[in-house]
Amino acid sequence: MNKVLRRVGGLALLLPLVACAPLSLDLLRPQAHGLDTIIRKLGPDAPELAFSFEFDDKADAAEGEVGSGYIVVTQDGKELQALPHAFEMARDQLERSEWLQFKDFNGDGLLDFKVTRLYAMEGKLPVDSLYQFDPKTGRFAQIDLVSNAGEIQPSAPNCVSLKVAGASGSPKVESHCYVASSGRWVRGKPETVRRGAAPDRVDAVCDSAAPELVACRRARIEQDKALLTLVRDYRTGRMQSLQAEHGRNYAQAYARHQDLDHSRWREYRDARCATQSREQAVPVKALPASVELCRYEWARDQLRRYKDQMARLGDVKGARVRQ
Repeated sequence: MNKVLRRVGGLALLLPLVACAPLSLDLLRPQAHGLDTIIRKLGPDAPELAFSFEFDDKADAAEGEVGSGYIVVTQDGKELQALPHAFEMARDQLERSEWLQFKDFNGDGLLDFKVTRLYAMEGKLPVDSLYQFDPKTGRFAQIDLVSNAGEIQPSAPNCVSLKVAGASGSPKVESHCYVASSGRWVRGKPETVRRGAAPDRVDAVCDSAAPELVACRRARIEQDKALLTLVRDYRTGRMQSLQAEHGRNYAQAYARHQDLDHSRWREYRDARCATQSREQAVPVKALPASVELCRYEWARDQLRRYKDQMARLGDVKGARVRQ
C-alpha cells in the first residue's frame, strides 16, 4: 500500500503525457542520479531480498545533492519495509551500484547493512547509519547507539569503530560491540566486552509496546546522561568557534544561554510528558511508566539532533557549525 501511495503522484503526471503523445522510452529509464537495485541473500537459509531507493518529492531540494526518499526492501516483489533516508551529498559522490555496504556486523551469521547519509567533504567525517537484520521479525532496525554520529567501520568480530568529531573538531574513535547474550550493542573496547566487564554505557531500551517503570526509568536516565555529555561537547566546540570569530565574552554568553536552554528543555519535556500521559487516559497504575517512556523518547530524539550537530562541526583544525 505504501509503495502504491508513493507512486500515485508519478502516475498522475504520466497518464496525461501518454494520452497526448507517443510514450518515449526515455521516460521509463531511471534518472541520471538514480540508484541501482541491489539483490542480496542475507544468509544460507535466508530469503533473497531486493534493495532499491525511491526518491520522494524533496529529492534534489538542495542544489547539487542527491536528496531524500526511502530505502525499500522487497521479497519476491512484495514490499517488506520502506526506511526513510536522505543522501546529503553530491551525485558524483554516490556509487550507483554500491550505495549500501553489506556485512555481518553483529556476528549472527546474517548480513546487516551500512549506508552513508552525509559524505566526507574536505576536513569532515562521513555520517553513516547502521541497520541490523532481525530474523524474528524479518525486518531491519537502525542501531541508534552508533547511527547518525560519524563514520562507522567494522573492527573486531561483532564490533565497530565509530569515528566522531570531538569538542575541538578533531576526530575521536569509540568502540561499540554487540553482546549476543543481552541482544544489545554496548560501548566499550572489544577485549573488555569479551571479558564480560561492565561496558562504558549500555544502550538500554524502553519497550514502547509494553513500558515497564524500572526499565524505562533506567533507559531514560542513561539517555539523559549521554545527552548531557553531548550537549557539553557541542557547547565546547561551538564556544571555540565563536571565541575565534566574535571574542571571549560573546562565547561565554553563548555558553550560559545554551546551558539555560537545555535546562528549560528538560523542564518542558518532563511537564509535557506528564500532561500528555494524562490526556491519553492512561490507567493510574501504568501512568509512571508511560511518563518515563515519553521522557525517554524525547531524550532519544534530542540526542539524535545533537549527534547530527556534532557531526557537522567544522573541519578537524577548528570547530565551526554549518548552519
